[in-house]
Amino acid sequence: MKFISLAILICCCLNFSIGNSVTIESEYQCKVSNKEVFNGNRVTIGKAVGNHTDGMTDDDVKYFLIEEANLTYFPKNLGNIFKNLEMIAIYYSELIDITSEDLKPFPKLKYLRIWGNPIEVIREDLFIHNRELQVLALYDNEINHIDRKALSHLNNLRAVLFNRNKCKFGRNEKNV
Repeated sequence: MKFISLAILICCCLNFSIGNSVTIESEYQCKVSNKEVFNGNRVTIGKAVGNHTDGMTDDDVKYFLIEEANLTYFPKNLGNIFKNLEMIAIYYSELIDITSEDLKPFPKLKYLRIWGNPIEVIREDLFIHNRELQVLALYDNEINHIDRKALSHLNNLRAVLFNRNKCKFGRNEKNV
């Protein structure tokens, strides 16, 4: 397992970057957009460092975005750093799997957006710890199986989007 320290700033209404690795877009958002930050496989985020807006802490971060990273699995320890995330987005980052244990630290999660990753299966227990989930957007992945009860306990869901996934039906393949 690889262990990294991730430098993050939480700023108010600024576009600011530390070198090439981390960009923060606004008060409640953190954005990681560099393929070099993650190096595939299992990654543990060691800590977040940087300057907070006066009176703000890591607990005030609501939105976390990773894009275009070499991230095979969901990063470990994210929930220990950002305890109140309401939205997680992972775009075009080579994510092949996500488990209920990955999402367990985020009971306040309302929006999950996983786009352009090679995820193939949505298991029955995936969202068991995320009962507040309102929007599930799984665009442009390779999902070919969704367990029947995967969404059954999500009473707050307002939108479920599975556009442009490759579904396999016997010998035929179909993009939906």
